[in-house]
Order: sequence, then C-alpha cells, then structure tokens
Amino acid sequence: MMKMENEVKYDEKKLPVIATQPSVPLRVHKPRIDLKKCQKNFDCLVFCPHNAISRNKNGSPVIDYNKCTGCLICLRECPVFAISEEHEINEPRV
Repeated sequence: MMKMENEVKYDEKKLPVIATQPSVPLRVHKPRIDLKKCQKNFDCLVFCPHNAISRNKNGSPVIDYNKCTGCLICLRECPVFAISEEHEINEPRV
C-alpha cells in the first residue's frame, strides 16, 4: 500500500544534500548590446537557446547574464551588428 506525502515524516538530517551547479559555470565571452545601433527586430531574442534575452519596459533587448552561457549566437544573428563580444572579467564560476 502506498503512503500519501502528508503521511510520511522526513528526517531532515538524513536527507541527501544535493549540490546545485551554477547556471553558467565557464562563460569566457559575454555579449553586449549597443542600444544605439539596435533596430529592435529581436532576432537575438528569438535565436537565444537559453532564453537569456528579453525585452525591458522600453521595448529594448536586455541580457540576463545569469542565464547567458556566452555562446554568442545572438551576435551572429543580429543583422545590424548591434551586439559585440566582451571578454568575461570575472573568474569563471566552478
């Protein structure tokens, strides 16, 4: 017979500790958007495989660096070259 979740008592001391991996462990390059060049066609937003690019209140694209892996697909897909690559200054998170 199966027990319901509310019937099982958990001992927090015996639960395994699960180490979480950072979302972007080894990013070397990060994209930067030049909003003066951007024509807001949002190819970068559409082609980003990690959903790291979104629109802000003004309708401009914004990069969430917690999701960005530095693959630079957005840079290659921008038709007006408004995205450039920048070397990651911080130590890579391991």
